[in-house]
This record gives sequence, structure tokens and C-alpha cells, in this order.
Amino acid sequence: MSLRSVGKRRRPPQSKDALGVCASMGDFAIRFENVSKSYRIGRPRAFTTAFTNMVGKMRGQETGRAQHYALSDVSFEIEKGGSVGMVGANGAGKTTILKLRSRVTWPTSGRVLVAGRVISLIELGAGFHPELTGEENIYLHGAILGIPKSVLARSFDNVVEFAGIQKFVDTPVKWYSSGMYARLGFSVAAFSEPDVLLVDEVLAVGDTAFQRRAIDKMREFVTTGRTVVLVSHDLANVRGLCRDVIWLDRGQIKAQGDTEEVIAQYLDHVNEHAAAEVRARDRTEMRGGSGELRYTAVDLLDDQGNKRQVFSLGEPIRVRARYEALQAVDRPLFRVAITSPTHGVTVCIADSQSADVPARVDESGEIECRFKALPLRPGQYSVQLYITGSEIAGLYDALTLGETFVVSASNVSAEHGFAAGQSDLVHIPFELTHRTGAQ
Repeated sequence: MSLRSVGKRRRPPQSKDALGVCASMGDFAIRFENVSKSYRIGRPRAFTTAFTNMVGKMRGQETGRAQHYALSDVSFEIEKGGSVGMVGANGAGKTTILKLRSRVTWPTSGRVLVAGRVISLIELGAGFHPELTGEENIYLHGAILGIPKSVLARSFDNVVEFAGIQKFVDTPVKWYSSGMYARLGFSVAAFSEPDVLLVDEVLAVGDTAFQRRAIDKMREFVTTGRTVVLVSHDLANVRGLCRDVIWLDRGQIKAQGDTEEVIAQYLDHVNEHAAAEVRARDRTEMRGGSGELRYTAVDLLDDQGNKRQVFSLGEPIRVRARYEALQAVDRPLFRVAITSPTHGVTVCIADSQSADVPARVDESGEIECRFKALPLRPGQYSVQLYITGSEIAGLYDALTLGETFVVSASNVSAEHGFAAGQSDLVHIPFELTHRTGAQ
């Protein structure tokens, strides 16, 4: 494992500073010890406000502006040669960790230690002067990062080729696109021989081919014993590079460890939160139809009859719906569909053609549809219910539930047939064979 949590009482004796370089940290490249970072919210609007706050402090009163904690008591260690991803919602504290490690800012409390030279890519175009050419900015950006000019001169051609700016190296960078900015900044960092490379979301503006080259380059760093920390919302890139993941939520570590395990927990959290938002927003159900028959209540149940919103992969899902008849209808057809709001498609449909439905319905009733071990990819899904005439002629009711359910990612394994990074929604068992020299 390249990632370990740090106990609150561990205090290495090598450094007395809040943030510093420690040459004898053992096998670890980065160590955070009970680190917190707070910012004051707002600013005093007048001299009288500042004077009042000063007087209040002298009297021992709680005064001043409110504080926001971007990080709160965060502890972890990353070993040398580790590849660690950081995931979480915007504002969770991911970039703050990189800024603390890069000395862009300093911790309010706790200690941050690092072994070796750190190169960071946090903000797009940081260190570039718009009026200077690409060549001039390579040396300027390298100087800001603390890279010796001799190192840059030795790798100059590689930097230009990797960034793909051969035609524009003598052009002022103010004419560069955001993708060219990102490629040039990453290339300078990649060929500067760092011990630790910190990469924020800047790669998101690059094209697919460059992102692939960048991931391959970072993977090369790891194989040569260097450390890479990647902050990204692109979970495919995180899966492709990182052996371990830290999930941050509201300035605290929610989970850390094996990439697939932590990402599964993170996706469950995201999906459940999204489902809750949908339920809160869609209190009034979307429906259509002429209204002779109407659904009056719908429940999502597990096999024990418990109401559920979260189901494990492969678990049966039961949809129980009650309806009322406002007018007699001959040979109605009840249909239940599962849809993917994310992809905008219908995954499957079940109907009552084989069920014991009376030829004429003139009173209230109930249907129940049990989807047997439905092999849905982990994610967020919705249920749609219809009542139509025979041969699907005429629409009596069409109900799209605001009650969205989630298929959990926590128990996904190779036996379920889903591969990371693919967009398939349903797994159909298959066998694929290969023969060498087949005609």
C-alpha cells in the first residue's frame, strides 16, 4: 500500500516547522499531521469595525469575522513511488492540500512534511507571461518552479515535442489556447525531474490524446520510484494511474485506501445524494394519459418487503403499485420500465401480458413486478409505470417516479462482468474465445 493514515500522536523529530522538507522520513514522500486550514469569511467594511473587534479582543470577547475550515484535522502519509488520487466534490479540500504541499499557503495548525523536490501543476497558466514566447516561458516557468536552467536546456526539445507546440514555440503565449497552456505547463513539470509531482484538474482542458500521454508519463514516474498525486473528477484517469485514493468531503478524509474500494464508496455517496435531490425536487410526479385508470401509490421493495432506495448489484427489485379505476376499462395492460436518467435510455420493460389481469377492470387493484437479480451497472435509475389499452392502444396513465433508486457500487467484483471505464448499463453473460492462425 502506498497510502497510510497517521495517528494523532505521531510526531517525527526531524522538523520543527509547520511545513518543511525532511530528509529522513523513511519510505514516505509526504506526511500530513493533524493539518487544518481556515480562512476568514468576508472583510471589515470600515475602520470602526476593526476598532470594535480590537477592543472586543482586549476584553476577551469573541469578535471578528467567521472562519471557514477548508481542511480540518487531516492526517495521512504517501510512500515514495506511490500514486495517489484525490476525489471529492468541489470545495472538499483537494486543491488546498496541494497548495499546502506546494507552499502556496501555510497550515493554520498541524504539520506538513515532504522528502525531495516538489513540482506542482495547480492553476492553468501559472508562471507564464502572456507577452513572452513559448520558449521564453519554458525558462521563466522553470525558474519559478526552481528548476536549474541546465536541466531545462537539456530537456528543451523533449518539452516542446511533448507539448506539441513546435510550430508555435516562438509565438507569444497570449495567443495560445487553454489546451496549449496546459500542455506546455505539464511538459515543463514532467521533464524537470521532480521527486514529487502534484497535478490538479489542469489536464481536463487537454485533448484525449494528450491526456493519455500525460497519464502514461505519470505512470512512468511511478515506475521509476517517484511520487504522483493526482486531483481529478475524471475517475477513469484516477483508476488508470492511482493505486490508492483519498476521498475528501467538507475538509475531512471520508475514506482512503485501495482505488476501486474508495471510488465505489464515493460513487455510492454521489448517487445517493443525487437521488435525494431528485426526490426533493420532484414532489409533483410527471404523468400523462386519459385518466380512466390511475396509479395511486408506488413502493420500491427488497425481497423481504422492506422499502428501499439503495440496492446491491444483482439484488432483486420489487415494484409494487396500487391503482384506482375511475371508469371501467377492457383488457388494460400494465407496464413497468427501468430507465437511466444519466444516459436518457430505457434499460428494460416488463408488462402484464402473462399475468392474471381481468378482461375488464372496474375497481381498484394492485400490481407487483419483481425484477430478478437485475444486472445493472452501479448508478442512479428511475421507474416509469404505464397503463395502456390492449395492443398498447390508448394511454390511460403514464407515471414517472420522482423516487429514484441507486444500485450500489460497494460489492462490484470481476464476477459481475462490469469493467471500469465502460459505459454499458446491463451485463449479459458471454464467452469470448481466441484461436491463433484461424482461417
